[in-house]
Amino acid sequence: MQISYISREEPGTRADARLCLMAGATDGLIFLSYMFEIDQSIYYSATIIVKLILLLLRRKPATEAARCSLPFLYALLLAELISAVVNEVEPISSVRILVFSVNLFITLNFVSVSYWRGLVLSTVVNASAYLAFATRGSVGIVYGRYLYFSESHPNLGAEIFFGGAFAALLTRAPRLSLFVVPLFFVPAFLMQGRAAELGIVCAEAILGWQSLKRVHHLVRVALVVLSLFVVIAVLLNSDLSGLANKVLLLDDSYRGEGTGASGRGRFWENALEMFIQNPFFGAGSDFVTRLRSIQPHNFFLYPLAYYGFMGLAVLAIFVQRFGVVTLYGGAAALYLVPFVPMLAFNDRFVNLNVYPTVLFLYVFYQYPRSRFNLNAAALHAPIKRVTSLIHPSMKQISDKH
Repeated sequence: MQISYISREEPGTRADARLCLMAGATDGLIFLSYMFEIDQSIYYSATIIVKLILLLLRRKPATEAARCSLPFLYALLLAELISAVVNEVEPISSVRILVFSVNLFITLNFVSVSYWRGLVLSTVVNASAYLAFATRGSVGIVYGRYLYFSESHPNLGAEIFFGGAFAALLTRAPRLSLFVVPLFFVPAFLMQGRAAELGIVCAEAILGWQSLKRVHHLVRVALVVLSLFVVIAVLLNSDLSGLANKVLLLDDSYRGEGTGASGRGRFWENALEMFIQNPFFGAGSDFVTRLRSIQPHNFFLYPLAYYGFMGLAVLAIFVQRFGVVTLYGGAAALYLVPFVPMLAFNDRFVNLNVYPTVLFLYVFYQYPRSRFNLNAAALHAPIKRVTSLIHPSMKQISDKH
């Protein structure tokens, strides 16, 4: 497998591919800031500067993906500005939103196969280092959960490994990725990041299906039959409910039954209450610390709690692009499936972490391509109707085109 990759769909030079690879690897090296306890503001500032230098070296105008993100970023920054003034938000909170916006716009200029490969390579190093630390007993454990580097929250590490697993879907090397993704699952499992675990399993399933499509049909049939026998054997010889409880901790006293989805019911209720109490301008992006409240713990409730109806407008812009990719992205829509558990249960909205950054990168990158399919379908529909009215046989000709 070539590390730097030039796709026919992404014209460029070998030098462009290497710059994209470096940008992806830079984003994946975030684990170093936790391993060596580097202040996050310093580390992220350094990575943005590195990517800005790489962007200047490319000497190219902003990509279509970057331009498609501008309505969302403008709406986000406007909502943050108005809400910050009304709620007297701490300036550092608004700066974080600004830095997120700048980082996303810069990074969208590098999104390509090579970018995803760079992110996967860094995540492989991350997973290898983490497992080495864990086997040596150098990683802390709280209530059975392994922590991330330097005693940081396990959900944070699980999100990073989910981002690497998602990137593996887009490297154009499904067979190799099929063996890499399980390496990312193991740390997520140790840290009990259940949403990330489900997302990684979805990514592995997609890679498995892609790999099956590339083998001879007889081998494919044999593998499917073998898999069915294995599944039947598992069904007949195991307690599925007990297995599900063990993997997803459904009966765990801290994170299972009776905890309201690990306390998420309480988080969601509080976020809605913040929206109801502050419907026009929200409670501000720092309301958790300023009001000593709790996080929304849901991608869709964050903007409502932060910005009120303005947040609804911000969310609508992103959802519109997400919806176009889902409905008209063709095969690209399949890659959105791993995000479903993360969107529902993960505690992120706009953040510089690998997830949710990969979500925004993928949606804004695929949106122009999906919109082209939408426009083509809209243009073709009236032609198809007219030709079918002229003569029934013309409909068949139209269908072929």
